[in-house]
Amino acid sequence: MRVRIQPDRSHESGAALVSALAMLATAGLLVLALVAVSRVSTVGVATYTDLMRSGYIAEGAGNRVRYLIEADRQLYGTSRAEDIKYEDYDTDRYLADSIEHEIDYYGTPVKFVITSALSGVAMTNVNALDVFSYDRDTESAVTDLLGEFADQLSDYIDTDDESRTDGFEVADYEGIDMNALPRNASPQFREELLWLPAAKTLLPLDKDGRLTLIRQFGIPSGNPSIYTVNYTMLRTMAQLEEEQAKEVLRALELWRKERTPLGDQLDELVLPQLQRSFSWNEPEYYTVTVRQAAPEGRPTSRLVYSFRSDGVAGPSDKIATYYEYLKF
Repeated sequence: MRVRIQPDRSHESGAALVSALAMLATAGLLVLALVAVSRVSTVGVATYTDLMRSGYIAEGAGNRVRYLIEADRQLYGTSRAEDIKYEDYDTDRYLADSIEHEIDYYGTPVKFVITSALSGVAMTNVNALDVFSYDRDTESAVTDLLGEFADQLSDYIDTDDESRTDGFEVADYEGIDMNALPRNASPQFREELLWLPAAKTLLPLDKDGRLTLIRQFGIPSGNPSIYTVNYTMLRTMAQLEEEQAKEVLRALELWRKERTPLGDQLDELVLPQLQRSFSWNEPEYYTVTVRQAAPEGRPTSRLVYSFRSDGVAGPSDKIATYYEYLKF
């Protein structure tokens, strides 16, 4: 009798099951990866959208702030912020006083600060920064840097190819991979000064990455506004002692928070030095910094622009001129 033996295929079905499970696991991982990528993309797109929207809000609110400044000047004149009793007004005052303001721009809170554009050192000549050498050893590193900066700026401006002692001409810039320099003419923008090698150490940037130690080109010379001074300017331009300079900075901080006049806070010996060295008057040139143009906690763009007051009706030629317009 012939016996037919059935082959054992259980190991084959087991292998098929393992393969199927592996494919399902792989598919599951792919789905999870796609979900993760989708979520990351959604967050990225949402953030980018928020920043774009905030940028448009900052520009629109910036135009409104410019009008508010002009309206304030027309209604109330140009009294010194130091002499104004803010509590006497039913509405906010829009002065170059470095105080944070907030307006509602179509449902979005916008925070901004108005300062005088007459801030920082006016680069009227190549030695304008020598003011920072006051009360320093003539052999100090800072004084040496000032000399290097003056030589490099002179070479940057002049039209010859002769290098000064610490200057830089075409070959020198090519040697540090900065081709097509120098300009051989007057700088058009203050940020050009950062191309001078000595500037990297001598000219620190502010917290926004801007060169506010130097005044924007095109804005008149004159004493910087008292509300925009820093420690270095107090020590060198006003020739204050270390503790006096710190006292002024504390007074300015209280002014920004509570609008307590500086004259009510500072020593009578310090005030005359500040009045000689800095401007206390309302300027003709303004800088507006929009710091928040989005709901609290949301991504926001920032905007900085400087302009000259033209009156409520605007400039006669209908062209709004800005000495700086930076969105970041």
